[in-house]
Amino acid sequence: VHANLEALTAVLGDIDAQGIRDVRFLGDVVGYGPSPLECVDLVMARAQIVVRGNHDEALVHGAYGFHLRAQDAIDWTRDQLRPGFFSGPGVRKRWDWLAQLPLRHDDGPDVFLHGSPRDPDEYIFKKDAVQGSLQHMKDYYPGIRLCFFGHSHLPMLISRSQVESKFNETRTIPLDPGNTYLINPGSVGQPRDGTPKTSFGVMDTKRWRFTWVRLDYDYEQTGARIRDMGLDASLATRLTRGK
Repeated sequence: VHANLEALTAVLGDIDAQGIRDVRFLGDVVGYGPSPLECVDLVMARAQIVVRGNHDEALVHGAYGFHLRAQDAIDWTRDQLRPGFFSGPGVRKRWDWLAQLPLRHDDGPDVFLHGSPRDPDEYIFKKDAVQGSLQHMKDYYPGIRLCFFGHSHLPMLISRSQVESKFNETRTIPLDPGNTYLINPGSVGQPRDGTPKTSFGVMDTKRWRFTWVRLDYDYEQTGARIRDMGLDASLATRLTRGK
């Protein structure tokens, strides 16, 4: 989500229109964007399962290895969210919620995480990460058929027989119940696949298929608010390019 309220509200509106009630979130509520308080409140209220992203980690426990734009955004976000001496219970609730988020959630035959199965900070898009993650699933999660991950912001479907990464428009792919899949639904608040549309996924467990949903949203408004907050202007212009 990366504190992009306009993208998040567009996604939640579509989720409601589809009648979906079971929401899982793969990390990075905050970072880069101008609306951390509103986005934390919405994810707290709407998501049944939430795991910690590296930007959530950096906010609460300190950043590590971030480039300057990301670090500045985290520092600004910390000023918005960190409890002070006169803070009310709502401020403390947000901070405590972010601090206790788990790195992984196992839910029956599914696992939810931010990075890769073998490293919470690993990006899955290069060949060695793809193969290593599949092997890790086989070695350590032999009963798991679906692994949902984020971090790279790139919508992907990975199995031993298939890698799909072209999801510029809404697209559904049928799954084989006997196969193991790593699925990235893409990024709600900062898409990076060259398409400036918000991205999320819907898992249909009855028909055993996954849909990547791409929606238009008002990224110009998000960009204007990024600039108004004094954040780096490049964080606004990248939204218009989906990069």
